[in-house]
Amino acid sequence: MTSLVPITGGTGLISREDLAKSLNNAAMSMPSVGGDKSFLKMDRMNGDWLFGQEETVVEPDSLWAANPTSLKHGWVAWDTNGGGAPVHEVMVPISRPLPAVETLPPLGMGTPDKKTGRAEQLVYQRQQSVDLVCISGEDEGTQVEYKQSSTGAMKMFAALTNSLLDQLSKEPDLIVPVGNLAFEAYKHKQYGKIHNPIFKIVEWRGVDDTSPVDPEVAKEEPAPAARTRTRAAAPEPAVEEQDNDAALAAEYEQTAAAEATPRRRQRR
Repeated sequence: MTSLVPITGGTGLISREDLAKSLNNAAMSMPSVGGDKSFLKMDRMNGDWLFGQEETVVEPDSLWAANPTSLKHGWVAWDTNGGGAPVHEVMVPISRPLPAVETLPPLGMGTPDKKTGRAEQLVYQRQQSVDLVCISGEDEGTQVEYKQSSTGAMKMFAALTNSLLDQLSKEPDLIVPVGNLAFEAYKHKQYGKIHNPIFKIVEWRGVDDTSPVDPEVAKEEPAPAARTRTRAAAPEPAVEEQDNDAALAAEYEQTAAAEATPRRRQRR
């Protein structure tokens, strides 16, 4: 399986393990805030970012700080016909090597399809996760975990990791990316327009930087600039590619079922 992060090979880039060591040396924790973490997800049918059991919609211009020391990678197995919970999941800090898939517990057959009666062999998929905290807007102080295995999400994690690698080589004291939760869209042959997640970095901070957010930061397009807090270049558009149809079908059905429960903004 192709690595998501370029590995050392005469190019001057460091490995995923070296990245984790550097991050841990630079910062052991993010600024503490109260409250429990909620699960963050993105509705791939319309691009809404949602968190918590009430599926609160994230404010479009709100800023979120990603904890670089919270990055994890691993494996997950889903039974697309058997409900929303994973059958098995193994996640480890990015400072540890990715477990070999051959060492994971064997998987059985999935739940038979209600229409055809056929069951398929379950398989493991790569998965990654990161913790974020909202630092502006109505949800300021909210902590969330974003954990996904979709093709679009893995692209986002790859972009985030590579941005961290680049930032470490330039300004190792500013390694907390701050940005907007956004999306890009492509047309799926069966499901129409599909939205993929993007974490659009607009500035970099130190781990102990709790200064107020500049209200203009969220409104400006990400671009290099001579500022105290360095800015990242705008992310390159992702190449359209086919997602796993089974996983996408399951997510499409779950989204359609959730349409009966309107999402809402909740004031805090």
